[in-house]
Amino acid sequence: MTIELPKPIFTDKLLALIGKKRAVRFPFELYEKLGEYVYAVAQKESFWRALMRPKNQDPPEGWVYPDQIYPGEDEDGK
Repeated sequence: MTIELPKPIFTDKLLALIGKKRAVRFPFELYEKLGEYVYAVAQKESFWRALMRPKNQDPPEGWVYPDQIYPGEDEDGK
C-alpha cells in the first residue's frame, strides 16, 4: 500500500503560525477492501477541529501528525 501525504496549504501554514498542527488519517479500510496494491492519499483533519484543539495535545484516536511519521521504517525500526 502506497500512501501519499497531502501537501501543506495556506491553512496549514496559518495553524503553524499559532503553534498548532493538523493531523492526518491513513485510509486502511482501502487496504482491506482492495488489497495490497493500493495508492491512497491520507485524509487531512478539519481546519476548524485543529484550530479548536489545545496546543501540544495528542491527535484524536486513529490520527497522527505528519511530522511524527518516519518514512522508510518498518516494524523492526530499520
